[in-house]
Amino acid sequence: MTTRRADPFRYSMTTPLPCWIEIREINEVTVYSKLAEVELLDISKSGCRIQTNLDLRADTNQIQATVHVRLNEDLHKFPGKIQWQKESENSLFHYGLLLDMTDEMKESLNVELRSLAASRRIVVL
Repeated sequence: MTTRRADPFRYSMTTPLPCWIEIREINEVTVYSKLAEVELLDISKSGCRIQTNLDLRADTNQIQATVHVRLNEDLHKFPGKIQWQKESENSLFHYGLLLDMTDEMKESLNVELRSLAASRRIVVL
């Protein structure tokens, strides 16, 4: 059996968590977008998975985005790049983002995730 011990733990929301995405760049061109509501499905210190009814066509474009999410009390802004897009059966699109966070942001996220796990709002995968 192969394990991925070097990979950070991934935390799955017990119910999808409303949050927002802000598109910053498409194909290396800066864009100014409004915040669009999405749902956070899971998160780790290296990435996250969201779902929305928006088709961002990430399979044919390089998209840099920032996810705005309130995990406990504080609003966090996690910059990243959309790595993949999949359409689900219920006409929602799932996106995987590779997050580009500083060590300080990762530690802050880790503290928040441990608190959410203790309150059973997320589960460790």
